[in-house]
Amino acid sequence: MLYWNYREVTALARKKRIGIIMGRIYKPLNKKLLSGILEQARALGYSAFVFTLNEDCSIEKVRNGERNLFHALHFSQLDGIVFAPYSFDSHFYSEWLDDYLAENCDKPIVRIGRETERFLPVWYDDKEEIAEIALHLIYGHGCRKLLCLTGPEDSLVARNRAQGFLNAVASAGLPVNENAVIYGDFWLYAAQKLAEEIAAGTRERPDAVVCANDTMAIALCDAMNALGISVPEDILVTGYDGTPDTLLHIPAVTTFQPPHEMLGRNAVCALYEAVSGEHVQPIRIEKGTLHCRESCGCRSPHEAFSTHDFTQIIPEEGILDCTVSATFYEAVSLHDLVDRMFSLRYKFMADKTIQTERLFLCLCDDWDSVTQTDGSRTYRSAGYSDTMYLIGSEGSRLTFPLEEMLPASLDTDTLTTAFFMPVHFQDQCFGYIALEVEDCIDDFNIHYIRFCREVNNALKFLCTQNVLKRLLYREKIARSRDDLTGLYRFDTCKEIWTELQDHANAYREQLYLIVIAAGGLRHIENAAGSVESDRYLASFADVLARCCSKEKIFQLESRSFVIIGSGREPEKNTATYLQQIRETAWNLCLSDERKYMVYARTSVRILPAGTSLPAEEAEAEIQKMLDTLSDADQKQLSEHLHDTALFALRREIYLHPEADWNGELCSARLNISKSYFHKLYLKVFGVSFMQDLQQSRLNRAKQLLVTTPLLLPDIAERCGYDYYNFMRFFKKEMGMTPTQYRKNKR
Repeated sequence: MLYWNYREVTALARKKRIGIIMGRIYKPLNKKLLSGILEQARALGYSAFVFTLNEDCSIEKVRNGERNLFHALHFSQLDGIVFAPYSFDSHFYSEWLDDYLAENCDKPIVRIGRETERFLPVWYDDKEEIAEIALHLIYGHGCRKLLCLTGPEDSLVARNRAQGFLNAVASAGLPVNENAVIYGDFWLYAAQKLAEEIAAGTRERPDAVVCANDTMAIALCDAMNALGISVPEDILVTGYDGTPDTLLHIPAVTTFQPPHEMLGRNAVCALYEAVSGEHVQPIRIEKGTLHCRESCGCRSPHEAFSTHDFTQIIPEEGILDCTVSATFYEAVSLHDLVDRMFSLRYKFMADKTIQTERLFLCLCDDWDSVTQTDGSRTYRSAGYSDTMYLIGSEGSRLTFPLEEMLPASLDTDTLTTAFFMPVHFQDQCFGYIALEVEDCIDDFNIHYIRFCREVNNALKFLCTQNVLKRLLYREKIARSRDDLTGLYRFDTCKEIWTELQDHANAYREQLYLIVIAAGGLRHIENAAGSVESDRYLASFADVLARCCSKEKIFQLESRSFVIIGSGREPEKNTATYLQQIRETAWNLCLSDERKYMVYARTSVRILPAGTSLPAEEAEAEIQKMLDTLSDADQKQLSEHLHDTALFALRREIYLHPEADWNGELCSARLNISKSYFHKLYLKVFGVSFMQDLQQSRLNRAKQLLVTTPLLLPDIAERCGYDYYNFMRFFKKEMGMTPTQYRKNKR
């Protein structure tokens, strides 16, 4: 995972800003609506955050990944919301957003559409516009028998358009027949059914059919043509909405194009009035346009279809260019990927805007974090992290709280529009991407959407690469460690020897080597079996790891180890580590469940300062130390024969210090002479037998004083003393009486 240093910033005063929620902005009519919204917003001094989708589809995982974007919508940063639900292809998003906004937004919301009771509605005057189409058919083409195919009966828009049709018929003095209105679906099926009824004669053939949207008009033309009914020779057909598809169709479909920009301006004016309480007029007033074409019998061979609109419908060859994906997939890190992203902005940006527009990639702090639980992979799939990491095309690299949506420190004095889209792969959430523009919104186009999808895929590819790298590294680590002890195997020493040596020389330290052989394991194996021996070996390795956490520890053979460290006082360091190892191992031996003792036999080598020893020579030196230690063991075999029994005896003394221990008893237990016993005890443990016995009794006395309410005579008895000698010995060793010691510790 990649982190950047947090940069403290001073936030500017928050801009006046509105939020806009729309789908499919690349569609020409939706872009006109957005242009009207932004034009009116700028006139009133508002910047805008536009939240839109990358993929509007029905796949559940993709839906979850897309709608994560709206968790970044913090209403405290906005003065209000303009919501255009009909711009989404799937009803899932419009319905989900209706509920989400109602539950979470405390700011005014203008909803473009009629079907709402929870928000401020803004829509066209459909009645007059549909009436204009019907009157054109009546007066322009002499139609007398007309049908109106509208949307579902429970739709207010469908009913309004039907009413406009009926008003036109009545105003022309024709008979008003309620059966002339057919409630459909705003989709293909109702149009196809109507064509079948007309062809079968179950419905009287009309002169013309007024369809309440272009989709039904196009579907009706195609269905009637398939059934042998010609348009416009047999029946005239008109649509509504003014979509570019009507011009591409054969025959071209007559349609009414509502004033989309005007609708956007009205929405912002309504929002402004709700926010400020002041009524404002749109900066321009426009009316819709009736486009008369072949489907109603009109001829318009010279009607122009702009190159701009055409490129919105039929993508240029550049959209199929694989340069973007191929370039992104070569990235080996996040830094590399964002550099490639920003270098390819020309794929969707105009030359004149590439220096002024800003592109921001905002990632969660755990964007590439994939964990495994019970064999299943888990990742962030809901919401965003509280802190986001931003990489900007202008060079910014900073962290910011999610509630800002974009860092306040990056705000400028100019009015801007930022387009937000989710960055995800199916339901795996990475963050979001924002494109900030000033005047022109043309750079938010189908090329940019393709670009963003490639970013999504590239981040997933990079995330997968990171997971694989981690797995390979862990596999490498696993191969380099012993299965039983968890320590590095000695054959990996060569790989890090140079690093250790360079570190020591850089800090003017000396390297030292401590070879340790674990004694007592053969006795354990003979007495209790190999499983018990392995258990004790693992415990001994854990002792080494705890005592030498700052050093490198390698397992030489099954029962020997080497510790490699560095310091400016190597003699002191090695002595300290060896003392810690002996004490820790001994304390572990005293636990109640321990029946055996593992002890350390050691060899130490301190290398001269500034040593530059090749790894192969260092490995040979360590092996030589081990061989020397083994040779010494063979020469002192008679002594080591008693080691296990001697350690067991000492353990029993520390566990039962109250017993009447003496040299004669102990030497007899080991079946050696008394003088040899005392000599051997001192050599192995570094302390005489009598001193160690007194220490075991003192340890027990301190324990009982602190952990029990026993009286001092009882404690003295449990430690193998009479009361007088106990009091004298304790004060001599501790510098205070037992009562004072108990009081101080408690």
